[in-house]
Amino acid sequence: MKTILLKHLAQLNSGFTIRESIDYLEYGEVKAVQIKDLSKQSHQIDTDLLTGIEWRYDSKPQYLSHNAILLTSRGELAAYLFKGDIEDKVVASNSFIIINIIEETVLPEFMVWYLNNAIAAKNYFSSASRGSSLPITTVGVVKELPVAVPTLAQQKEIIQRHLLAQREKQYLEQLVQLRHEYNNALAEQLLMKN
Repeated sequence: MKTILLKHLAQLNSGFTIRESIDYLEYGEVKAVQIKDLSKQSHQIDTDLLTGIEWRYDSKPQYLSHNAILLTSRGELAAYLFKGDIEDKVVASNSFIIINIIEETVLPEFMVWYLNNAIAAKNYFSSASRGSSLPITTVGVVKELPVAVPTLAQQKEIIQRHLLAQREKQYLEQLVQLRHEYNNALAEQLLMKN
């Protein structure tokens, strides 16, 4: 298995800088991804949950392309996969580092898993990030991330196992919730008997 620096596997840049508060519109021409828009349970960006904005900047918007990865640059690191395409007109704020995989030997889903879960990535970022109360990660730091690149078959297996574990976790959480509701209902019945 080869270890390759991320800068040789992907193009990286930061999201656009918001210089003022964003005016959200029900049907804006452009959708902006901000950290508050992302789910803690899923590492995939749902464009239906994003709110439209009016683009009031001189520069042309840099729309996210299919399979773009957004890595949070402030606070706890988390990577998200954008499954939409340029026609969706979605931009990322400067709270993100945008990663576009250019090597066919790396699956974007694997890279999201690697950034979120691999111990080597966690150790690298904890030693390289700046700031103590709110760590900041720069594009330069992310470019130098060493990535262990398994075969495509191994990447697919890692992704499948991860998805299975996520589903199992959801089922267990639902089971705990149902058990809690059952116990509360039973307790209420016992209270009514007395």
